[in-house]
Amino acid sequence: MSAKSVLLVSAVLLVAFGAGCKASAGGESVDAGEAGVVLASSAAAAPPKSSPLDLETVAKVVNPSGALPYSGPTGTLRGTVRIEGDAPPDSNLAFPGFCGEGAATYGKLFRVGQDKALADAMVAVTGYSGYVPAREEAAKVTIHGCAFSRRTVVATFGQRIEVSNLDATTSYMPYLDGATMRAIMVAIPRGEPVRLYPQQPGRYMLRDQLPREFLVADLFVLAYPTTAVTGLDGQFEITGIPTGKVKVNAYLPVLNKTVAQEIEIKTGDNVADFTLSFDAKKELGPKVDPAAAAKTGPRQKPVGPD
Repeated sequence: MSAKSVLLVSAVLLVAFGAGCKASAGGESVDAGEAGVVLASSAAAAPPKSSPLDLETVAKVVNPSGALPYSGPTGTLRGTVRIEGDAPPDSNLAFPGFCGEGAATYGKLFRVGQDKALADAMVAVTGYSGYVPAREEAAKVTIHGCAFSRRTVVATFGQRIEVSNLDATTSYMPYLDGATMRAIMVAIPRGEPVRLYPQQPGRYMLRDQLPREFLVADLFVLAYPTTAVTGLDGQFEITGIPTGKVKVNAYLPVLNKTVAQEIEIKTGDNVADFTLSFDAKKELGPKVDPAAAAKTGPRQKPVGPD
């Protein structure tokens, strides 16, 4: 499958985020769904050291035109994502006695904070003009008390995933469901992070190989970095967005629901709030097991070259 096909299929796979970002290539406006988004300047576009991905593999997806990173005026987008309607049902998952944080994180189908604030929602900005580089080599997540720090993780293709264990005594064996496993890695208590490398853009599940089926997070590997994930306060912040008209989506993976706005990013601070809705009877139905939905979400196989 060509790099162009990879990105086009990824756009469909990742629901409403596929409009992409436009960039200039030879004087012509190109949609990021076809052109990808560069991770950094040509001198710094190589994958992280020790990555199994080579520069050519990453470049074919994120920067086939070889464009330079965007250097014009930018703005910051802040806001809050909330959810209205029915309360999240119990997940009906079983948790060991030492996994109190796991029970708090995965005890409901999704997490809601005060004033209906929605946690673990992915917010993505697309449709701007210019290539925007990822600022770091790694997307970082922690484990504590049998729970990932968030149930949704977002990375730019070419970044590695670093999973750090904050526990004092419990070990974990994180892996990417949907990626090729080359070794079994252990996240020892307060040790060095386990490094995982998505081999193509798409959707994965971050899991634990030990018998803790509830310990899971959705991982989205995208061709652009203008994203954020909400915490229990429902808030998000995305910096470095090129000014101009953009599309902003808020998406909750476990429900496969999204809401969108078209706004204009101005230099400095910008605000956009989102509200999703949840009707348990309509959306889950009487035969759906909340535990299965909480553990797996709407499963989709990551896409990549044949």
